[in-house]
Amino acid sequence: MHNETSLGREDGEAMPSAASTLKIFIRPTSLDKLGQNYAVSFEGETIVDKTRNPSADACRRLVALGHSGRLEVWSIGEPFARLIIRDIETAAGLTISETTSHGPRVATYQPFNASALAA
Repeated sequence: MHNETSLGREDGEAMPSAASTLKIFIRPTSLDKLGQNYAVSFEGETIVDKTRNPSADACRRLVALGHSGRLEVWSIGEPFARLIIRDIETAAGLTISETTSHGPRVATYQPFNASALAA
């Protein structure tokens, strides 16, 4: 079994280098009745203004901007990454689902369908 610093993975694919690792910063912005909201910045620019799911929403935005690869999620002032995502394209297809009948869990991302509200 290989770790992040090894030359390859078990499936034969090369591990991403530190040079190909993207880095985002998340910061809390507001707290509402549904929970904590965050803003996400990448290379000094805000890429997500308000979200309760900063990592997954940032992955979707980065993929839309043409990025791929590994991602480190940082909080300003912290000495270490709070999360490392090995593949942002895979993570872009996921979200966290939480309802009154189940607690938080990873689920397949479904884009918001505004036309469903009109029906």
